[in-house]
Amino acid sequence: MPRHRIRNTSRGTTDMEVYRKAAEEHCKEGTKIRALARKYNVCHVTLYRYIKKVKAGNTNAVVGYRSVNRVFSSDEEKALQDYLIECSGVYFGLSPCEVRKLAYELANKNKKKFPDKWHDTQMAGKEWLTGFLKRHPSLSLRSPQATSLSRASSFNEHNVNKFFDNLGNVMDRYNFEPKDIWNMDETGVTTVQKPSKIIAQKGIKQVGAVTSAERGRLVTVAVAINAQGGHIPPFFVFPLKRYQDHMIREGPVGCAGAGNNSGWMQEAEFLLFLEHFKKQVKPTVEQKCLLLLDNHASHISILALDFCKMNGIVLLSFPPHCTHKLQPLDRAVFGPFKKMINTATDNWMRNHPGQTMTIHYIPGIVREAFPFSVTDRNAIAGFTCTGISPFNRNIFTAVDFAPSSVTDRPLQINIEIPPTDPWPSFDVTSTKEVASETSADVLPTSSDQLTDSINLSSKSQSAQDLPGTLFAEGNSSLTTPASDQRSHSPVPGPSGLQQISSSQSFNFTPKDLRPLPQAGPRTATNKGRKKRKTAILTDTPEKNAIEEEYKQRNKAKKTVLQAETEKRKRKFISTKGKGKGKKTRKEDKENNKSDDEDCFCLVCLESFSSSRPNEQWTQCMECKMWSHVECVNDDENYVCHNCESE
Repeated sequence: MPRHRIRNTSRGTTDMEVYRKAAEEHCKEGTKIRALARKYNVCHVTLYRYIKKVKAGNTNAVVGYRSVNRVFSSDEEKALQDYLIECSGVYFGLSPCEVRKLAYELANKNKKKFPDKWHDTQMAGKEWLTGFLKRHPSLSLRSPQATSLSRASSFNEHNVNKFFDNLGNVMDRYNFEPKDIWNMDETGVTTVQKPSKIIAQKGIKQVGAVTSAERGRLVTVAVAINAQGGHIPPFFVFPLKRYQDHMIREGPVGCAGAGNNSGWMQEAEFLLFLEHFKKQVKPTVEQKCLLLLDNHASHISILALDFCKMNGIVLLSFPPHCTHKLQPLDRAVFGPFKKMINTATDNWMRNHPGQTMTIHYIPGIVREAFPFSVTDRNAIAGFTCTGISPFNRNIFTAVDFAPSSVTDRPLQINIEIPPTDPWPSFDVTSTKEVASETSADVLPTSSDQLTDSINLSSKSQSAQDLPGTLFAEGNSSLTTPASDQRSHSPVPGPSGLQQISSSQSFNFTPKDLRPLPQAGPRTATNKGRKKRKTAILTDTPEKNAIEEEYKQRNKAKKTVLQAETEKRKRKFISTKGKGKGKKTRKEDKENNKSDDEDCFCLVCLESFSSSRPNEQWTQCMECKMWSHVECVNDDENYVCHNCESE
C-alpha cells in the first residue's frame, strides 16, 4: 500500500448534497437525468444509480468511490479519535507507537480484517496511522509539556472555587480597584542561557552555540505587576553572603537587591522585598492594596505578616500547585521574560567573545529584557485570563479540570462504578439511553450531584419515546441534539465536553482495552512540610494560627539544639586532658572525622569545609562550638549566644 498516493482524477469527489438536489428536482419537476447531469456537472450514470436507490426507499444512499480495505468504519474511527482526545485532555496521551498497538488490539478483539503483517509486529502499520491522521485532521502529533501529578490533581474545581471565594471576600470587603491588585512571584535567571535557533547548513548532525559555562549560577528575581498594567522595579537575590549595593547599578532603574548563601528567597529577603514594594506602591492602612502570592515558606513569616498589617497590604495566597493556571505572572509574563533573557544573553556572549559571564552581569541583562516582556499588555492579559480582574470565577471550564477528574483522589462515591473508569459508561448497543432534558452540560461538582445525575440517567433508560431523542434508521446507536448531550467522561474539544461516540459496532471499545488510569487514595503522613491552602494570610485567625505554628516549630528546634549542645559537652569532658597543649581547629576536625560530621558557624551557619583559605575561626569556651572571627567580636573568653541564654 503506497504511503502517499497521488490522485489522478477528480471522479467520485462530488459532494452528496449535489446529488440530493438533482434527485429532488427530478422527482418534483420530472427533469431528465442527462439534463440534470449537465446542469450539476456530474456523471449521468452515477446520478441514475443514486435516483434509483432513493426511489427504492434508501434515504441514506451514497455513490462514488468507497474504501474497501478500511480496517475500521467511520464511526469506529470516530470513537477512537474521541478516546485519543480524551486521553490527551487528562494528560495521559498516547504516543504514535501506542496508538498503533491499540489499533491492533481493537482489530484483533473485534475480529476485523487487517493485514497479516500486523500479527508479526503486534501493531498497526505506519501507513494506517498516516491515513488515520489524514482522515481526522483534528488530531496532530504534539510535544506535551511536562506537568507534575501534584499540579494535575490539585487544580480541581474545589480548590479553584475556594480561591475565588477568598478573592471575592476581600474584593467586597475593601473594594479594590485594578490598580490596587498586585501579583508577585520569583523566577530564576542563570548565567548559562538556552541558545536560540540559528540558521545553519543542512546535513550537519550537530550545531553548537557558545554558552558561558557548563553549569551556571542562579540569581532570583522577584517581579510584581498589577491588574491595571503597572509594575515595580525588580528585586534581586544574589547567592552571596556579603551583598553590596553596587552589584545592581547596571540593573533597571529603581531596582533593589539582597543576598544570602543559597540565592533563594528566604524570610529575611522577603521582608526586604516588602519594604521595596511599600516604597514603590505606597499603600496605607486607609488605602490598602491586595498582594497575591504562592505558599512558599519564605512568604509566611510572622515578621512579614506584621509588616503587611501595619502598612495596609492584604496578602492572599493561591492554592498549592495551582499557580500554573491561576497566577498572572506565570500565564502571561514569565514566558516572554525568559525568552527575552535568553536573547539578551546571546547578544552579550557575541559582544564579549572569550569572556565568562558571572552573576554581576545579570542585572544588566535583566535591564534589557524587562521593558520588552513586563509590559502593560502582558500584565492585563495575565489578570484577565485567570479571572482575577475583571472578576470571573467561571473562567475555567470542565476542560481545564479534566486532568483532575482522573487523579482527583478526595472524591468518594457510594455507588458501583468500575475502579478503572472514574465516570459511568453505558453500552447503547443493547439499551437505548435517553438524555434527560434537565441534564446540565457541566461535570457534577459534588458526589451528591453526581449520584443524582447517574440515577436520573439510569431511570431515563426505560423511556424510549421521550421528546428530544432522535434515532437513526438502521442503526441502534443513539443520537441526541447538541443541547441535550451529556458527557459521562471528560473529553476536551472545541465545544467543551463532548460525548464519546458509543461503541458503534465495537464489541470491545478503546476504554475496555485501555481504561483511563485512576489514582488511589492518598497516604496520610506527618512528614515533610505542612500542607497549605489558599487563605487570606493577613486576617487575624490565619495570622494567629501561623504564629502558633511558628512557636511550636521554634520550640522543637530549640530542643534539638540543646540536645546537640549537651552531646558535644559530654564529648568534650570525656576527652579533656588526654592531649597535650592547645588543640587547633585543624586537629579538632581530624579527630571528628569518625563522626562523619562537619562543623558550622553558629552565626551564619556556613560549614567549615566551604570556608575560604586562611579564614579565622574562634571556639566557644563553654560548648566548644565554632564561629567566624568576622561574625563575632573575638576575644580570649568567647562565649556563644546559646550558652549565654542558658
